[in-house]
Amino acid sequence: MKKFISLLVFPLLTVFIFLSFSGAVIVSAIGSPFLRVITDDTPFYKNSDDTTPLFYLPYTYYVKVLDDSGELLHVECCGLNFAAIDGYVPKNVLFEDGLSVGEPYPYITIKTSANATLYNDSSLTEAIQYVFPEREMCYYGTYSGANGNLYYVSYNGKLGYIKESEVYPFSIPNHPNELTFITPEISEEEEPSEENTQDETTTEDFFSLKIIIIVCLLFAGLVALFVALKGKPQKAAATGYYDENEYE
Repeated sequence: MKKFISLLVFPLLTVFIFLSFSGAVIVSAIGSPFLRVITDDTPFYKNSDDTTPLFYLPYTYYVKVLDDSGELLHVECCGLNFAAIDGYVPKNVLFEDGLSVGEPYPYITIKTSANATLYNDSSLTEAIQYVFPEREMCYYGTYSGANGNLYYVSYNGKLGYIKESEVYPFSIPNHPNELTFITPEISEEEEPSEENTQDETTTEDFFSLKIIIIVCLLFAGLVALFVALKGKPQKAAATGYYDENEYE
C-alpha cells in the first residue's frame, strides 16, 4: 500500500511542479498589463490606421494593454474614475517599469471659465453642444494642432474637444510612482571640479612629502646615535688592588 501511494504521489508532484513552472513562464512572458507614458507627446489613436492622434496621453501615467497588434498596442485608458476608452499607441514609446500600479490613470476634472463649445473633431468643424460657464468636465488628454491646445474631455456622457481658452488653468501632477525611466543626473556639488581635484592632489602630495621627511629624519637620528655609541671610548677595565692590611 505504501509503495502504491509513493508511486502515485511522485507523478502528481512532478505534474504540479511542471504546471507551476509553466505558469511562471507565462506570467513572465506577458509582463505587466500596464505600460507607462514617458513623453509629453505620446499619441493615442482611435483606430489602428489613423495618422492623426485623438489626443496625447498624460505624462508619467499608464495605459492598460489589451492586445499586441505588432507596432501598435491596443490599450485602454481611464476606466477607474471615468468611462474607459480604448485605442492604439505605438509600442516603442511606452515603458514597462515593473512597479506596482494602484492608480494608473489621472483623475483630473476641469471647469469652463466662459461659454464654451464641445466639438467632435480637433479641426473644430462639428459642434456637439454648447456648455455654460462653471461646468466640470473629465479630462482625458491634450491635443496640440492648428487650433492651439485642445482638451479631450467627457461631458454629460459625451466625448469631444474644448478650447484651452474656455477653461480655467489647471496642472497635472506626476504619477506618484518613481520615475525609473529617467537617469538621475549628478549635481554640480557631487561632481568634483578640476580645481578641487588639483587641491586634493596637492594636499596629498604635501602630506606624503611630510611623511618622507619625518622618516628620513628618524633614520638620520638612528644612524647618528649608532655612530655615537660606536665611537665612544670604552671604560678601562678595573685593575686589582690590595689592602696592605691583608698581608701579615
